[in-house]
Amino acid sequence: MRDTGIELRRFLDEAEGGAYDLPPMQRALCIRPAFSVRLIDSLYRGYRVGSMLIWEPPVGHRPAAGRYQTLAGRPRWWILDGQQRGTSYVGAFGRRPAWMPEERWSDIDGPALEVAVRFTATGCVQFRAHQAGRARHVRLADLVAGGEVRSLLEEAGLSPTDALVEKALELRAGLLRYVLPVEWLAAEWVDAAENFIRRNPSLKPEERSLCSLSIAFEELQRDHVDALVQAARTAGFAHSLDRHQLSLVLQDFLPREARRAQGRWAQRDAVSRAMERTQQSVTQVIAFLHRHGITSDAVLWSPAVVRVLCALFDRFPQAAASPFTWQWLAHAAAGQFSPGGSRPSRPRQDVQGIVACASFEEAAALLAGQTVPGPIPRLRAEELTSPWASKRQLLGAAGTLYAMACARRICGPVVDLADPAVVFPDPRIRPRLLWPGTRKQLSLAAWALLGDASAERIQAGGGWNRTVFEDLDVPPGILAAHQLAPPIGGAVAVPVEQQLKLRAQAMTDAVNAFLDAIGPLAAQGEGV
Repeated sequence: MRDTGIELRRFLDEAEGGAYDLPPMQRALCIRPAFSVRLIDSLYRGYRVGSMLIWEPPVGHRPAAGRYQTLAGRPRWWILDGQQRGTSYVGAFGRRPAWMPEERWSDIDGPALEVAVRFTATGCVQFRAHQAGRARHVRLADLVAGGEVRSLLEEAGLSPTDALVEKALELRAGLLRYVLPVEWLAAEWVDAAENFIRRNPSLKPEERSLCSLSIAFEELQRDHVDALVQAARTAGFAHSLDRHQLSLVLQDFLPREARRAQGRWAQRDAVSRAMERTQQSVTQVIAFLHRHGITSDAVLWSPAVVRVLCALFDRFPQAAASPFTWQWLAHAAAGQFSPGGSRPSRPRQDVQGIVACASFEEAAALLAGQTVPGPIPRLRAEELTSPWASKRQLLGAAGTLYAMACARRICGPVVDLADPAVVFPDPRIRPRLLWPGTRKQLSLAAWALLGDASAERIQAGGGWNRTVFEDLDVPPGILAAHQLAPPIGGAVAVPVEQQLKLRAQAMTDAVNAFLDAIGPLAAQGEGV
């Protein structure tokens, strides 16, 4: 390994031109504009920044493709460690690195890395994330492009004195001459990958695992995990089926000797088979959740349950169509069962139990035996307000039960107010706020299952009110299925707080009717 530097100008040109790529075990890039700004500011002020580790693969050890795509030009060097820094350097100057496909660059908002310079009234230099039209700011890309500096400053709303022009010219001349710290590594593929893992002790467990597995199965992340993450996001489960959860499911399907940090020793075929099972089971779980009303993260109270369902559907595909499975899910949401038993954060024991079963009936008996016996406790209206609700589990367990009740049409079909042809559990219908400004109350009663058009018209009208109701022209029968009543207009309009209270009770009644219809879970898997 040797230490040298690369002039920034050269690195930008080579990165944009395809001389560098990222090896396939790299973690997924996270766009961080503030980091990009700090990098440029550190270079300008002479502060030390972390070095990039660039790999020069010997003959026969060059990966077949990069982390995100196959570059036609066969890159000469590979950024083994420093993806964030290298990408931020390039993005700061309004460019796109060749290792990042154009479509993905747009999807992850790569242009947000662009940096502008602000010249203060006292002549100081400050760097900021670029925002079009911001006064007194000049894009770095424009500054180094070679145009007339005085005109650039005037266009930015500045009154360019000779001193300011001189400072801008000095900055232009100096920026691209900065030398980036770089370490060079010549090593075989497996050793290069291990270098990356050991240089990053802060890798999350799922990142470390995926990196290790990518040594054995290069296309794992690029062609499979990334695509599955995107499919889950499109289906509404950006959090419940994120990279972390998918990695846990994948681990469940791997041979014991290939799990966790041992992935680098795995057989390629074993990783390929495990990934195929992960894709199939996740696809089944998404379809199952949608079918039973859970159309997004907002109404899935526990991501851990997804892992258990993946194992169940992989081992016994018939479970996806069995009434037992959705009834068990309702019992779990009602607090009668916690994935992982007494340790909800460790569903691995449930997965192991399912895998050990010889039949679906045996697996159903296992799950039923872990459920609290007897009828499900009735939901109370105050439980519809969840002070602990988060972005990942917005509406809590009550939201899950309400969505499932609507999917079972306990109060009749739940149709979109703007388009009656769209009927829940159509995935286009998701929880939307009825009254702007009620989000902080975190009450399930403030949300309704609506499509985009309905949500937009309610938002534009200032919330659910008489005007919006008349504009949508909704039949009363359709409103009843949403636990809504025709709003009263004029001076006698019912306050939002009172409407929330009335609707909360109606929604609670709907959930309790759903739970009563389910009854106790069949003991020992009876009736599956």
